[in-house]
Amino acid sequence: MGFPAALTSRTVAERGLTVVCCVLFSLAVSSAASASSAAPRSAAQSLQRSLSDATAAGSARITVQFFTGSTTGRVVQDSSLHAGEQTVAIGKELVSTVLVGGAAYISGNSQGLTTYFGLPGAVVPTLVGKWVSVQPTDAAFQAVSANVSLASALANVTPSGTLVVGKRSKVDHPWVNSMSGGAPDGGQRLTLFVAANARALPVEAVESSGSGKSAKGEIVTFSRWGERVHVPTPSGALPLAAIQAASSASG
Repeated sequence: MGFPAALTSRTVAERGLTVVCCVLFSLAVSSAASASSAAPRSAAQSLQRSLSDATAAGSARITVQFFTGSTTGRVVQDSSLHAGEQTVAIGKELVSTVLVGGAAYISGNSQGLTTYFGLPGAVVPTLVGKWVSVQPTDAAFQAVSANVSLASALANVTPSGTLVVGKRSKVDHPWVNSMSGGAPDGGQRLTLFVAANARALPVEAVESSGSGKSAKGEIVTFSRWGERVHVPTPSGALPLAAIQAASSASG
């Protein structure tokens, strides 16, 4: 069996979190509906301030709950600007990704390695319980490392296009300001809630689109801003390039 040209890692927008998001989706929709359009420069400045404060903090705990139709999942990760450790659970799939030292490392159970990362079933039994290293020169690197660092996670919650500033409200107790715009992945709407205090750090981001079986959405929650993130390099990792070569030779 041939090895795919690139691993098919699913992004949070494609796989989504739990339906408990509905309450927060309602909050986001009502905020956007009652919001008034701010001057584009003012809205852009508010967004830039939040991203600058987040970058200055340097690290965060990020939790994502998502859904696509009836499929639900959860992501938990600790991220710094250029490194991070991520765990994804979708049904019976369980995978982990580590980004450190410019390389990515993946592991998971058999369902996760096969379905989430797209590894051929023939090699999966020998990889369960082990780490696979993915280098920047590997075609799969971008897909595998996407969203793991703080920089890439922030890019995924940055609304684009014409921004709308919502009314001051509360999300999980703290007062927040909200900004809504287009989602980076082409989703219908993305609302970013940021702390309404001296540091406008992101608190939560909500995205939803579609309806019925085609509905999908996610809630991204930020916490533990500025805490030290220690990401150890997994030992004994098997190079992805070597696994690809062995798979091609036997296929």
